[in-house]
Amino acid sequence: MERTERDILMAFNRLIAKSGIEKISIQMIAEEAGVGRSTFYRYFKDKYDVLNRNYKELLDSYLSRCKSYPEVFFYMYRYARDRWSRFHRAFATTGVNSFENYIFRYSKDVILEITAQNRGGKELTVEEQLQLDVFCYGISYMYKKWTLGGYDLDPAEAAQALYAIMPESLKHYWFLE
Repeated sequence: MERTERDILMAFNRLIAKSGIEKISIQMIAEEAGVGRSTFYRYFKDKYDVLNRNYKELLDSYLSRCKSYPEVFFYMYRYARDRWSRFHRAFATTGVNSFENYIFRYSKDVILEITAQNRGGKELTVEEQLQLDVFCYGISYMYKKWTLGGYDLDPAEAAQALYAIMPESLKHYWFLE
């Protein structure tokens, strides 16, 4: 990731830690990052794109470094716990641009890619597609509910609970190499 792109992400993270996304403007992000609006738009299409890129970078980083899915889930939950105010505000977004919807879509895309690689391109059955949709929606919902205090679980317990509900018919395709 380029330095300017990282600066914009960090500027956004500082701003969302203090106020909700609805109060953050592109101009505020650009000023905080020390760049102009046109530079901002060279890297991101809007503030929701910045919000979502944070999740993408985080998940991609853990998938590349961790040795198992419970470990990925643990670090994702711990990261959210340690940055509670930022995640709490991120999950306040609603509608098409909601953070929860992005987590569902991106997690599903990542899992589909991993599955395709490990299945040699063999298509999912209708039942497997259903299981994947339910699991990925569950990831996003559980992450949101846990972050907002809906589950009294520490990050390790949350990670194990999520791992336990991975569909058995697909789980063996998802193990990290």
